[in-house]
Amino acid sequence: MTVPVAGRGPQVAGAAGLFVALSTIAVLLRCYCRIIIVKQFGLDDWLTFVSWVFFVFYCTFSIAGTHHGTGQHAADLPPHELPIGLKWWWACEPVYVLAGLALKGSIGVQLLRIAVSRTHKLIIWITVGVLEIVGLAYFLVFVMQCLPSEYFWTRYTGGTGSCMDPRIVVDATYAYSAITCATDWILGLLPISLVWHLQMNSRTKLMVAGILSIGAVASTATIVRIPYVKDLGNVADFLYATSDVAIWSTAETGIGLVASSLATLRPLLRLFLTRSQLGESTSGGLGTQQWGATTNANGYIRSRTPNNGAEEFGLRNDIGKGRGVTTVVEAGSNNDGTKRSMSGSRESVGPLTAANNWNTSETKLTDMSSDDGHGGGHGGWPTGTKTMTVTHVVES
Repeated sequence: MTVPVAGRGPQVAGAAGLFVALSTIAVLLRCYCRIIIVKQFGLDDWLTFVSWVFFVFYCTFSIAGTHHGTGQHAADLPPHELPIGLKWWWACEPVYVLAGLALKGSIGVQLLRIAVSRTHKLIIWITVGVLEIVGLAYFLVFVMQCLPSEYFWTRYTGGTGSCMDPRIVVDATYAYSAITCATDWILGLLPISLVWHLQMNSRTKLMVAGILSIGAVASTATIVRIPYVKDLGNVADFLYATSDVAIWSTAETGIGLVASSLATLRPLLRLFLTRSQLGESTSGGLGTQQWGATTNANGYIRSRTPNNGAEEFGLRNDIGKGRGVTTVVEAGSNNDGTKRSMSGSRESVGPLTAANNWNTSETKLTDMSSDDGHGGGHGGWPTGTKTMTVTHVVES
């Protein structure tokens, strides 16, 4: 049995759905970047993945709770639904704490990878270590606030057991929130010091420090949540009173996952921009129209010049990593009037069309090619031959 999602339930469910979607996209992009592009999936990536798994469970429990009274007044709920709603709320808290601990551990490991100074490493170890210890203590306080644990939701339906003073849970939440904020800001400002003495220009330093510091954005949600922590002591109308705590707890972890994942996507962005630039170069670099749709099995794309409609060939910008060379040859009046194309890798270049004067050496090809289109007559390209060589370099 369920109840209609009402009161503040839609807000709770909406926040959970939004951030689980955003975090899933961000984490998947991070995994793609680290596994496919960088080819190095480290401990920080594993911790982020673990945090995301816990967060998915958290959001699932949160959304399920809205169908059993989360966000609604106790007086508006059937008596049999109140314990179910409280059970789902109780299930959210442990996985929320575990997701946060794994996430902060991931950020700490990520910073340790670039830290050189002993002082910086010590700051990271102490900061993350204190948070993990306090987080574990908070986890135990919440799990053991009622003994047995099910008394947290059965006390409204005649269950037996005991619970600690709600003010203890409130104070513990204040302490955990304060240390979480301090950790976010320490780990957020530390990258500025880490990159300050690196051999790079000021603009790059600011960019790298900004990328690494973006995880501190998550502390915004923690700060906003602090005024609502007192509502955890409202036992009489718990499911409605704690709606803001639920919403901002979701935002805190969701923003942290997205921000920390974005900080690792620079190689993916660089690859995208490089391929975009190569695409523009390929389409406009030879003075032709955009590369057409005609593609042969060898990965070359045909195009026609706007002047005489003659056929040219260009190297596709997506055929793989490394370096490719595309040469367009236009014969002069003393030759057969044909146009040929040659392409090859860095080490060898093979002809696409057989000819007696066709070179198979990239060195010779480069030496005899000229941007002004006039080849020499030194046993290479025939007199009057117009050549153009375009070199594509794809960063791996």
